[in-house]
Amino acid sequence: MNKKKLLPLAVLACIVALLGVLLAVLNRTDSAQTDTTIPLCSLAADDLDTLAYAGNNMEVTLLKGSDGTWRLDSDPTLPLDQTKVQSLVEGYTGLTALRKLEGDDLAALPEKSQTPQITIMLGAGEQSVNLTVDQLNSVADVYYVYDESGAAYTVQRSDLATLSKSPRDLYKAQTLTDKTIDDVAAMQVNELAFTQTDGNWTLTDEPGYALTQSSVKKMASTILEMQTAWSITAPEADSTYGLDEPDVTATLTFTDGTSLTVRFGNACTDTEDSLCYLASDAAPTVVYEVNADYKTAYAVTKESLHDEAATAETADPADVVAQYPVGGENDFADSLPE
Repeated sequence: MNKKKLLPLAVLACIVALLGVLLAVLNRTDSAQTDTTIPLCSLAADDLDTLAYAGNNMEVTLLKGSDGTWRLDSDPTLPLDQTKVQSLVEGYTGLTALRKLEGDDLAALPEKSQTPQITIMLGAGEQSVNLTVDQLNSVADVYYVYDESGAAYTVQRSDLATLSKSPRDLYKAQTLTDKTIDDVAAMQVNELAFTQTDGNWTLTDEPGYALTQSSVKKMASTILEMQTAWSITAPEADSTYGLDEPDVTATLTFTDGTSLTVRFGNACTDTEDSLCYLASDAAPTVVYEVNADYKTAYAVTKESLHDEAATAETADPADVVAQYPVGGENDFADSLPE
C-alpha cells in the first residue's frame, strides 16, 4: 500500500482519537456541572454501627455487632435480612440535599415544627450525624431538613420515601426445616396417619386405600417449604394465639428418626395481611405468623383424599358388575345385542 493511501487512514485515526478525548472531557465537565447535590452525612456506610430513626408512628434503632451483624435494639433475636439493612444504611449515609438554604431563602422558610416528620441519628464509634426531617413543601416536592447545627436544606421527597422501614420490612423469612420430601418417612395430620414408601403415600392403617397423591404430598411439602412472615420472639401463653387448641396439628417423621411438629392457631388480628399463628417444636420459644393459605392444605378428610380414578383402574375384574348380567332373576340375556 503506497503512502498516498496510508495518509487518509492516519488522519482519520487521529480524528477519532481526538474526538474520544474531547468526549471524555465533555462528560467530566457535564458531570461536574450537573452534580450539585450536597452530602448530608460524612460517615461511610461500612463504618456505621448505629442507625436510629423515629417518626410516622415508628421508632427503630439498629445496632451492628462485633460480628458485623445488624440487630434490632428492641428485639435483638428477631432475624433481620442483612442485605435489606445494608441497603437501608447506604440509603441514609448517601442522603443528599438539593441545596442549602441561605439569605432570603431562610426568611421564607416556614417555622420549624414541634413534631418533625422524622429524626435521624447515624453513628460510627464516637462520631455521629443528626438530621431532622421537617415540613414538606408540596409545591417543590421537597422536605426541609435540618442538621445538628441548625442549617436548613431541601431534600427531594422521593429520596426519603424509601428510608422509613419498619422492622417487618427488614424481617428475614424463616424456614422450619432443611429436610426435603424425600427425607419424609411418615406424616400425621390430626387423626390421619400416612406412610411414604418410594414416593408413594398410603394410609398407615389402611394401605390399600387409594389416596390422591398430590393432595397428601402438598400437606408434607407445605411444612417443608413454608416461609414465615414474622417471628414473635417473646410470645404470651399459647391460648393467646389459639395454639392451645390448634386447628391443625401435623407431624413429619424423617428417615433419620427425627421429627417436626407444627400447630396452626388463630388468624392474626394485628396486621392487614392474611396471616395465622403457627408454633413449631423446632423453635419452642417462638410463635410465627405465616400465610393463612398454608393452613388450607390440611382442610381434608379421609373421604376427600380418596382417589376414585385410582380405585377404578386397580379394581379386580371380578368385582365389576357385568353390563349385561346373565342368569338368576335378573336375566337380561334376551336383550343382549346379537
